[in-house]
Amino acid sequence: MKDIPEQFTKQIRSFNRFYTGIIGAVNQSVLNSPFSLAEARVLYEIKHNNSPTASEINVQLGLDPGYLSRIIRRFEHDELLEKERSPLDGRAYILRLTPRGEHVLKALEKAAEQKTSDLLAPLPKVDVDTLLRSMENIRNILTSEPREVIIRPAKPGDLGIMASQHMDFYMKEYGLDSTFEYYLFEGMARFLKNREAGKGGAWVADHNGTVVGSIAIDHEDDGTAKLRWLLVHPEFRGMGLGRRLMDEVMEFCRLNLYRRIYLWTFSELREARHLYELYGFSPTEEVKHEIWGREITEERWDYLLFDPEEEEA
Repeated sequence: MKDIPEQFTKQIRSFNRFYTGIIGAVNQSVLNSPFSLAEARVLYEIKHNNSPTASEINVQLGLDPGYLSRIIRRFEHDELLEKERSPLDGRAYILRLTPRGEHVLKALEKAAEQKTSDLLAPLPKVDVDTLLRSMENIRNILTSEPREVIIRPAKPGDLGIMASQHMDFYMKEYGLDSTFEYYLFEGMARFLKNREAGKGGAWVADHNGTVVGSIAIDHEDDGTAKLRWLLVHPEFRGMGLGRRLMDEVMEFCRLNLYRRIYLWTFSELREARHLYELYGFSPTEEVKHEIWGREITEERWDYLLFDPEEEEA
């Protein structure tokens, strides 16, 4: 995204000011101690980064080298750390906390954890879960870490999320009206009835507890399955999630001995149609009509898993 609107940067800066205030409340436990926040962070890095050198701590924390040197000298004087010449570089020293330093850091961490616990305690669990997922999303996006997505069976509540995502996407992107909502819930009610009888299944793409894709197989009869509700969140496209979801349902249909899989889509969904083609589906029927508030050309696509004529031969 090259041209960032000014409102985006203002919103981020506003959030930064808000969060700085929150962190200030959490860090008050440190400020009430004999240590500055920077000093507490140095203690933490020495403990948790496998005996680092001063330069490694400086890279991690971005402190002024002179300021960091004064902190280390103070910690030596107070017997909080000890230095040992690095076996890899005779000019550098590795740093370790002494038992006294370990005790001081443990007390600081305990106080900060209690402040954090006090902050979260009044919130309902659903809000805490949302907060943690949002923080993880921010971390992943801003550090460009690979997005880990798993494909799993849908659990209670996921179908409601799937319906909401479908309504949001198709109403915004393709101008469908509220009658599409009725169509979705009518189909999902039928699907749930079949699934309760042990027929059919649904799967979601899950990123850190957030549903970012979905697909389902609805049971039609002993030989026929209907593929439904394939969707990948726009921000997670290009990662192969559509294929992973398709792989899941195709394997399910093979294991359950369905002979035919079919689906309905419409002609504007070019990416989805291309994916169906890759998996061997082909269009078998076309209907142009007014539905969901606009004119749509619906297409039926079919795939034969087992050809009855080949089986008889």
